[in-house]
Amino acid sequence: MAKARISLKLSSMIGTAKPAFLKTVLPNNKQAKEVFIAEHFSQIQTVSGVKLTDIRSNTDDSEGQADVLATMDGNEIGIQLTELKIAHRDASEDRSRKMTETLLNTVLSNIKSDHRIMVNIRSPLDYTNQSVKIVGKRLEALGRIIIEGIRNSHFSPSPVDYFKKNKSNLIPNPLDIPEKLKDVINLIEIFKIPDEHNTMCLGRENIFINFNFDIVVSSDEFDEQLVLRILAKKANSVTDTLII
Repeated sequence: MAKARISLKLSSMIGTAKPAFLKTVLPNNKQAKEVFIAEHFSQIQTVSGVKLTDIRSNTDDSEGQADVLATMDGNEIGIQLTELKIAHRDASEDRSRKMTETLLNTVLSNIKSDHRIMVNIRSPLDYTNQSVKIVGKRLEALGRIIIEGIRNSHFSPSPVDYFKKNKSNLIPNPLDIPEKLKDVINLIEIFKIPDEHNTMCLGRENIFINFNFDIVVSSDEFDEQLVLRILAKKANSVTDTLII
């Protein structure tokens, strides 16, 4: 039986490390991004005893052609790059961002906070690879719940209390969720972010909101199926190497 693997959503974490966003590391230009990835792949190849040099973008990267060219043992090779992607992931991330922006607008138009606050929202559909959508009156109701939750929360001024087992001064009891939302939401937590900690959650003006709806569950079997689909699509490729 294949072991399940669950991707770690870094944006939901807080800690003293400064956040680094992938988009600040990868070049924006498609060709430059492909060369960047191939260069890092070449470092792994060097460790395994194979060295790639003269890595450069291919001017003819039409269907089936290499995206990147390189030299290996004096011979030119072609490298094609493609992304291993679960179909609904981009849509889930986009929907999560839009819901978060709407909630931030609702919350910040009603309250201001002197503390940095994390609102963590979970769904019974988390880890199921289902795309969750909350709109209209249901999203308005969620906003009202968060507003009242923040208003009724009392946070300890000491960041040391964050690490105590009894966090009653730091984290309120779970917020009450109305029946009409329980099919998509089963937990809302509100807690203070310690002053020296950082987070990559979407937020502004001291309010940060984290949806867990875009967490992707994977497994060896699932990944193998995705890889086989990619290999089938690339069957007519004339390149020497495929990086997924």
